[in-house]
Amino acid sequence: MTQDSALLELDADARETSPSSAFLAIGGSAAVSAVVEEFYARLLADPATAGFFASLTVDGLSSLKRHQILLLTKVLGGPDRYTGRDLASAHAGLGITTDAYRRVSLCLLTVMHDFKVPMDVLLAADGVLRGVEPMVVSAGPAAGAQR
Repeated sequence: MTQDSALLELDADARETSPSSAFLAIGGSAAVSAVVEEFYARLLADPATAGFFASLTVDGLSSLKRHQILLLTKVLGGPDRYTGRDLASAHAGLGITTDAYRRVSLCLLTVMHDFKVPMDVLLAADGVLRGVEPMVVSAGPAAGAQR
């Protein structure tokens, strides 16, 4: 099965199991995929975050994007097809600071906003991002970090 057919399958499953989900409300897999592509384009262009991805091959980045699409689909109430590691395991040892995490979170929310995701969905996504922060941050707060 190609990634395109897998994404279409997500949409079909969502229409059957969660027709009122935020996932479908924002445009389903096409919208989530576009958000993820732009999100990583911005992270890779930002000197403050690009280093976290420097060791990834093209295949590694593609795999990371696919995991992100599936994770974001799940967070938005779409079908749960995420089979990756839990967040703590996936980010262990990466030295992610509070500042870096918050910068990446803001980037994701900004991209979603730029793609016209409704405010209630943005607020819900922000709540999830805040809730999982302790699972991702491993280097402790940066000096002077505030929220």
